[in-house]
Amino acid sequence: MKNCTLYRILALCLAIYTALCSASEEATVTVQSEYNTNATLPCPALSYSKHYTSLTWYKFSPIKEGIIRNSTRQSKPQPYKNYENRTDVSLTEDGSLVLQKVNFSQGGMYKCYLAGKVGHRNNESFVILNVTESVTEETPTLDVTSKFVHHSTELNSSMVSLVLPVDVSPLSVLIGFLSLSLSKALLCFACVGGMVSFKDHQRRKLWAK
Repeated sequence: MKNCTLYRILALCLAIYTALCSASEEATVTVQSEYNTNATLPCPALSYSKHYTSLTWYKFSPIKEGIIRNSTRQSKPQPYKNYENRTDVSLTEDGSLVLQKVNFSQGGMYKCYLAGKVGHRNNESFVILNVTESVTEETPTLDVTSKFVHHSTELNSSMVSLVLPVDVSPLSVLIGFLSLSLSKALLCFACVGGMVSFKDHQRRKLWAK
């Protein structure tokens, strides 16, 4: 009875250890790449797996699709059927997958699979490629705004005073209106007085004759 319990405990520990090892070795990394630029996808599984017979890259779109395979028995990597005539896919010496001038359809989940040698386990790692839109040119709106700001800095103080709003109280408006009315009345009186003086002067000249 004790032996059965001991075996169960050992089996449970072995299962936990295997699960922890699998979780640590099946790493997932994320790569950000702008549209129409080259993207390099690393293979983290190579850091903890040195004994393998082949390295294969897959893409999930949504089913698993083979991209390229590099076997230790062959001199150069072999692309899968859908990638045979493509020159934008290659492998580096360290097993990284290089995608040239990526587009939005190439974003998604990639898998690096290592087939282990006899007596060694297989390993794999996953890479998520996010393709973002590149922004290389400024919009015309930004150019117009910058020109407007530059032009506004060249305004003199008198122009700025005309543009800036001024808070005016009702009392100030009333005083200004009365002052304007008084000025008009005084101007009218002055004009009338001038005309009267001019006519008196003309009459005196006639009488003097």
